[in-house]
Amino acid sequence: MSTGNWLCAYAITRNRPSSLDIGPVPRLIGYRDLGVVVSEVAPARFDRIDTLDPVDGTLAELAREHDAVVRAVFRSEPVLPLRFGTVLDGEDAARRLLEAGYDQARDCLDEVAGHREWGVRIRHTEPAATTRPDATGLTGTQYLVRRRERLKAIQRAREDVAGAAGRLEKALRRHAADSLERARSHGVLANTAYLVETGREAAFHAEVEWFARELSAAGATVETSGPWPPYSFTDVELGATANG
Repeated sequence: MSTGNWLCAYAITRNRPSSLDIGPVPRLIGYRDLGVVVSEVAPARFDRIDTLDPVDGTLAELAREHDAVVRAVFRSEPVLPLRFGTVLDGEDAARRLLEAGYDQARDCLDEVAGHREWGVRIRHTEPAATTRPDATGLTGTQYLVRRRERLKAIQRAREDVAGAAGRLEKALRRHAADSLERARSHGVLANTAYLVETGREAAFHAEVEWFARELSAAGATVETSGPWPPYSFTDVELGATANG
């Protein structure tokens, strides 16, 4: 790596500088009909990025800057976001990146053009099965009957929510070009990213609203996020031209 400034690489897009509203910094470096959006950065900003604590203010600031640039490009052109922290050793390295991944990047841009990413999360907090029913005035047999009824009701609610969640996911996949399951935390039944063509977004959200009412009646909530650049649906091999 040279001792001069590095180039922070944000995203790959079309090589059409006149269509981008990103200002003079960052800038676009082109190879054939593809371009990579970069800006000069001092090596000190990135040389310890892998060792920074996730809650560190510097890391959060860099991540926000990266996302802001990707979103700015995304407003006017299809975009392949690059991994946060990707740095290149000058313009020649940027062109080598595009040359090495040209065919894959061009095909992927064609696939995501006119699409946006939406996230859908379904949450359900079950009542505790260990909670004992009020036994006041009950015989032992009556208590056991009431407890069995409670457990059956919890199981029915669980099945109702799972069924509605499955139907929602199936309906949303009909309107999406692609989908990807994300990691789930406690109480999350589904956490899915969908790549949706802009012309189908209205139908996509209509399905969300319809099933959200059914899920709400069963004690679950539906949360949506987006629209995002297609972070979950772009995976371009960078080869050995990138660092970080």
